Amino acid sequence: MRGLSRAQPQRVGGGADPVILQGGAHPAFAFRWGALVTFGASAAEQEALVAQLSRRITGPLPVPLVEHALVSGGAERDEVSETGEIRLMDLSTPRLGILADALAKSAALTQQEMGLARTLDGMEPVVTRLRERGRLGFLSRGLMRAIGAALAARGRATARIQAADKPDLLWEHPELDRLYQRLSDEFELHERCEALERKLVMVGEIMQTLLSLIQGQRSLMLEIAVAAFIFIQVVAGLYELVAR
Repeated sequence: MRGLSRAQPQRVGGGADPVILQGGAHPAFAFRWGALVTFGASAAEQEALVAQLSRRITGPLPVPLVEHALVSGGAERDEVSETGEIRLMDLSTPRLGILADALAKSAALTQQEMGLARTLDGMEPVVTRLRERGRLGFLSRGLMRAIGAALAARGRATARIQAADKPDLLWEHPELDRLYQRLSDEFELHERCEALERKLVMVGEIMQTLLSLIQGQRSLMLEIAVAAFIFIQVVAGLYELVAR
């Protein structure tokens, strides 16, 4: 989100994220990489916040990805119940900021997982053809689209959200580290990050293999073209000698 830190200067901690959106009836936190987390806001209030931020959003998703959580305050300790309810000791800004960070990262991971799954699905026909026939065949649009999707996935990976990293808020509120660890376990942030990394490595390896095969295929086609040209020149020369 462009200019978010200048437009909304109040932050939960000393770090850049999350930024508190002021003026609303319910707590709301925005992240510069494109996430918005609200607590207790109605659908109309959420739409108003999105409209407020829309001019600062670059490359919005066609359909926003939404993640829900049931949250309550007044618990004896911060915990997540067996039913998935997140019970907090209080609904203070730092505690909600930690929860907002976990929710935002979980949603970001979901979006990345879905995008990577689409990339792998697009590459599957190419890999299947290579396995069954032992060759790529001609450079079809499907093949080029698969390689393009793989390159895009790798490109997004370089700028993806580091969901496994602890939020900067913990530097000023170390007492909330246990809450963060519990939420991280609940949303499986570390495990999902590791699985995403493995899939990205696999996509990179497939892409490199395809590019190497394409380069070899093009080199072979070039050699065939040169040999054919030389053959034509020799035949033409022989024809001229015979004609004389």
